[in-house]
Amino acid sequence: MHRTQSADEQSVASRRERIIKKLVSWAVALLYHRVEVRQPHGLTSEGPQLANASHFGGFADPLLLIRAMDRVPRFIARDVIWKFPVVRNILNSVGAIPVHKSDDGGPSSNDQMFRSTYDALGEEDLVTIFPEGITVDDPRIARVKTGSARIALGARAAGVEGITLVSAGIHYQNKAALRSEVFIDIGYPIDLDVWVQNNIPEDEPQDASNRAAVVALTSEMEERLRWAAPDFEDWITAKNLSAASAVALRPQDGSDPEIGHGDREVLARLIAEAPRERSQEVVDKMDRYQSDLDALGYDDEMFVSGLGSKRAFLWNIAKDLVVGLLLLPFAIVGLIVNAIPMVIVWLIGRLKVADAMMSTIKPIGAIFAFLGTWSFWAWRIWSDLGVEMLAAMIILLPFYLFALIALVERVVLLIGAVRSMAGSSSIAEVYEQVHLDRAEVVEAVAQAL
Repeated sequence: MHRTQSADEQSVASRRERIIKKLVSWAVALLYHRVEVRQPHGLTSEGPQLANASHFGGFADPLLLIRAMDRVPRFIARDVIWKFPVVRNILNSVGAIPVHKSDDGGPSSNDQMFRSTYDALGEEDLVTIFPEGITVDDPRIARVKTGSARIALGARAAGVEGITLVSAGIHYQNKAALRSEVFIDIGYPIDLDVWVQNNIPEDEPQDASNRAAVVALTSEMEERLRWAAPDFEDWITAKNLSAASAVALRPQDGSDPEIGHGDREVLARLIAEAPRERSQEVVDKMDRYQSDLDALGYDDEMFVSGLGSKRAFLWNIAKDLVVGLLLLPFAIVGLIVNAIPMVIVWLIGRLKVADAMMSTIKPIGAIFAFLGTWSFWAWRIWSDLGVEMLAAMIILLPFYLFALIALVERVVLLIGAVRSMAGSSSIAEVYEQVHLDRAEVVEAVAQAL
C-alpha cells in the first residue's frame, strides 16, 4: 500500500516541512527558555510511523513535537478545532486529520478518520496521536484509549508494511508559564509486524476486529508511553523530585553547574519508583532546601557556582553588566515595539483557568499578539520607508524581542545575586545550614535509589 512520491512532490514537501519547522522553532524559542530532546538518531525520520504522545500542554504539545521530531508529523485532532478559520488553515498546512468525539455532536462515525490515517501511513508519513483523548492536568498520563491500536492494526491489515510505533513524553517545568523549560523523550519503538507475529496466533484475525489483540497492543503502548512521560502523584511532587535530581547530579564544587532537564527527569522518575517513604523524604528535604534558597535569593546553580564568595560574585556582576550594556539598545527598541503584546500575554496569565487551559491559550495568545504587532510595524515601515527597510525589519523585529527577553532574565538573576549578598557576613551560620540542607537532599536521593 506504500505510495512512492515523485521527485517534484518530494521537493515541494521537503520545502514545506523546512518552512514549517523554521516557523515553529522560532515560536518555541519565544515561548520557552530551554527545550531538550532525547530520541535515537533518525528514529522519526522515515517510514510509516504512528507516535503516541502525552498531552499535558494543550496547543503547546503539537508545537513542541514539530520542533522535536525529525519530520513534521500529521496530527490526529478533534474536528471541532476546524471551525476556527485561522486554526483550520494551520491544521491543513500540516496535514492534520480530524477525529470526531461523540460529545462534540456531528457525525456518529470515525470511518473517514481511519481511512485518512491508513492513507497517511501508506504514504510513509509520521502520524501523531494523543491516545489519552484529553488534555491532562495531573503529571501522569490518563488511561490510554484503544483508538491508536485499532489504527495501527487496521492500517497493517489494509496493506501498510513496516509500521513502527513510538512514544513521546513531554515534561514541562511549568506548563502554564512562559520561558520555562521542557524535556521531550521520544523512543521506546515497537515494530508492529514483529509484535503481531509474537502476540497474535496465526488462526486469529490480525486486524482491529480482534478485540483481545487491540487490548494487548493498547496495554503495551500505554506501558511504553508511561516510560516516556511524567508519572508523578502531583505537580508539587514532580517539581521537587526534578529539582532534587538536579541537586544530586550537580557537582558540589560548581565545576559543571548546568544540568540538562532530561537528565533531571530521568532521575526523578527513578526516585518516584522508590518506596513511598523514601521518595517522600526526598520531597521534604528538597522543600526545606528550596525555602533556604528562596530566602537568600539563590538558586542551586548559583549556590554551587561560588557566588557566595565576594570575588566570584563581583566577576559575575561585571560579566552581566557588560552583556547587559550590549543588549540594552536592542532591548529598549524591543520594549517599545512589543509593549502591547507583552501586556496582552501578562493579562492572559492573570486569568483564573486550569493549567492545561492556560498552556493552550497563553501560547496561542502570545503568537497572535506578537505576529499581529509585528505585522502592524512591518506595514508602517513598508508604507513610510520602503521595501528595503521592510526586509531589514523582518529580520530585526524577532531579534529585538529576544534581546529584551535575554536582558530581563539576566537582570532577574542579578537582582537575586545582589539580595543574596546583603548582610551575608552576619549570617555565616545560615550559609552553613544551607550547605547542610543541600547535603541532606543529596543523601535522600542516594537512599531512594
